[in-house]
Amino acid sequence: MQQQQGYVTEIITSQPSMEPESLQPVKVAFIGAGGINFGSFEGPWNHAKHISRIPGVEVVGVSDINTRLAERRISEKQQSPEGDKWAGCQAFENYRDLIDAPNRPDAVIIGVPPDRHGGLGEGTCMELDFARAGIHMFVEKPVSVQSAEEVGELAEQLEQCYARTGSIITAGYMLRYSAWVDQAVRLLKRYKVKPVAILARMSCGYSYIEKTDYWDKAKSGGPIVEQATHFVDLMRYICGEIMEDTIRAVAVGPNMKLGDLPSHPKAEHMIPMERRINRATAATWHFAEGAVGSLFHSVVLEGARFSAEVDIFCDGVHIVIGNPYYQPFLRVRRTRREEYEETRLDESASVDMYAKEFEAFIDAIRTGDRSKLKSTYPDAARSYQCTKWITDASVQTAQSATGATAPWLVSAKTSEPSEVPASRRQNENQATSSAANKIASSAETTSPPPGI
Repeated sequence: MQQQQGYVTEIITSQPSMEPESLQPVKVAFIGAGGINFGSFEGPWNHAKHISRIPGVEVVGVSDINTRLAERRISEKQQSPEGDKWAGCQAFENYRDLIDAPNRPDAVIIGVPPDRHGGLGEGTCMELDFARAGIHMFVEKPVSVQSAEEVGELAEQLEQCYARTGSIITAGYMLRYSAWVDQAVRLLKRYKVKPVAILARMSCGYSYIEKTDYWDKAKSGGPIVEQATHFVDLMRYICGEIMEDTIRAVAVGPNMKLGDLPSHPKAEHMIPMERRINRATAATWHFAEGAVGSLFHSVVLEGARFSAEVDIFCDGVHIVIGNPYYQPFLRVRRTRREEYEETRLDESASVDMYAKEFEAFIDAIRTGDRSKLKSTYPDAARSYQCTKWITDASVQTAQSATGATAPWLVSAKTSEPSEVPASRRQNENQATSSAANKIASSAETTSPPPGI
């Protein structure tokens, strides 16, 4: 323990796991050769790195419609320190070819844009194809962009497949595996208190998000579905089910003056206005047990790093979970005290949640026991449904409908609410002329839009 800036601070570091002497081999394949599976400067996610470090795992395939990218990923991995685990890996253009491959995988890691899976119809029924074949799945979020009802039906059918084929499915809600979330839950139990209110805030850095899918709500589902889903899921994990009929939400839409930020990546300007995402969303609701929840998400920060925090309020207790992606910390005010105690995690421990979710997945495959999985597919489907409800509840109103503009916002250079600002028109004209080159240069990236 050490004193720091008025807080009691405890530094927690990650500990290496012990390797068992003998393990059942597990053959794994990746669906998608993009950044979520193979790493990106946009965040600490890199599924191939984490799965390659688990003893007894062999990677037998990478499926991507861009086979050249898949082959490049395989070649790079074969030359890495874990290259022996990739020695027999092959590239596939169609994921269905993996099901009948001679070196068929035991499990797949699905990391493709959400409009390509998570449904019941042709072109989106990837999960059903694998489940019917008895192949286990790790599905990255968002689990879909289909309707809440369709995803609910899919979850039921996948559970029926599990009963018949034993196909285990988990989702990539890694915050449930974080050391600081574990500690927050332990503290709630230790103090014998239940949350009265929980508030989550996430603001993303948008400067380097150049994938068009992210800015297109038809493909990504919008930022609540694509990014804030982690915090909706975390609030459900801590407080229970969200009551759909209590959800209220408002948003700053892309057509509003406040939504015209000066540093838009050109990728956004390739998207028609009616399909662009909201700049900011604020939502409130009740949980089934009576607590209130509040979510705020915005796409307003420049650079790459996110700013995020979760506040849990109980009778006499306030728990703050901060910076989950970079240098996480846990700050606690206990009963009958006014000072806060702070627990920090080092940088390596902040990545442990990614490793832990894959360790739990592989262990479930080896043992047939799903009890250590903190995010089952039916539960992940419920979190997805909640993000869809919040998105649908958000209201995009013209700024003129909000009344008079604040005096400090008025300037001679400000466009009328119904006009497209000159800066946006100039950017869009430039983007249109280079759109073909932009799309061609990004053709080797088929990863899902950035999120977590």
